[in-house]
Amino acid sequence: MENRHRLIVYDIRDSKRLSKVEKIMESFAWRVQKSVFESYAPETTMELLKRQLEKVIDKAEDFVLFFDVCERDWQKQEKYGIGSKDCERMSDDKFLIL
Repeated sequence: MENRHRLIVYDIRDSKRLSKVEKIMESFAWRVQKSVFESYAPETTMELLKRQLEKVIDKAEDFVLFFDVCERDWQKQEKYGIGSKDCERMSDDKFLIL
């Protein structure tokens, strides 16, 4: 099966569940922000991730959102700031406040 890029975001309302979700996510993807992860994996791996998350989250309070991003669109991404591996750290003088 072919690997696909995915962006995964979540909002977990309980701190215990959040801790468990974070550990699961870190096993399958890399963190971009506190509740945002990127992944490059086959669908079978994502199905395993989803099954593990379903065991932990409360569907009445929490949500996890998967964005499947095609290669062409993935290549269009732009990253700025310290969370970006490919860009230099931005200094204050590079921003224009309107």
